[in-house]
Amino acid sequence: MTLHISVGNSVWWMVIALCCAVTVLLYLLLHKKNEEQKRKAMLFIGCAIMVLFYVQRILMFRYDAYVSVYGREWEDILTDLLPLNLCYLSIVLMIIGAYLNNKYLLGFCFYISSIGAVLALVSPVGIFTDTNLLQPAVIMFYFLHILVAAAYWNIGFLGLAKPGKVMAITSLLLLNVISFLVHIVNWLGRSVGIDCMNYFFTFDPEGSSVLEQFWEWVPVPYLYLIVPSYVFFGGCAVLLTLLYRCGVFLRKGLA
Repeated sequence: MTLHISVGNSVWWMVIALCCAVTVLLYLLLHKKNEEQKRKAMLFIGCAIMVLFYVQRILMFRYDAYVSVYGREWEDILTDLLPLNLCYLSIVLMIIGAYLNNKYLLGFCFYISSIGAVLALVSPVGIFTDTNLLQPAVIMFYFLHILVAAAYWNIGFLGLAKPGKVMAITSLLLLNVISFLVHIVNWLGRSVGIDCMNYFFTFDPEGSSVLEQFWEWVPVPYLYLIVPSYVFFGGCAVLLTLLYRCGVFLRKGLA
């Protein structure tokens, strides 16, 4: 049995619908809990996702299509195991934020990281599109990003962070700081011969249709992300804030 997934086909829409359903289910399970219980639930979910991340990495090393593209040298394995891309670095930030009850780290996950997870679902690249969803490595990729998006969104919807102008601006500034530090890590890795290091895609867009458009506008490593990403994530932040406020309005109306 195969479930062929490509952008826009029925299986792809099924994945998007499942992401929405998991988000709503998680909200319904937790919205009546007190803040401490919600925080502990997010801490547990973050730790569980981190474990699943490494399970998925092991599955990737056994996936022939992945190995044929990215290789299995020690540099490739090391690069894959470091949780420094946006989705998985954000898991670390969510765990720390939930443990310390740091609203700004949790707000970053709501405003920035959730968009990264959704982009991975709606515009997958390389071996994760035009492929069989039932491949263990592929289904784990989609399952993880569904769970990540649902968790990040519920950070805001459950009130663990307070979505608004200040939180959105702080999240955008934090994105700039983190992306610069990650670019330095990429540069250091490449300077010692690990050419596959491209966390946050700071050196090149690696097949992402959105980032490829950014590269067309500003074909300079790292700089091509700055202005376009601020506009893109800023627009998404406005939409998320409006969605949050609509949810608050509806809850008050039903109360």
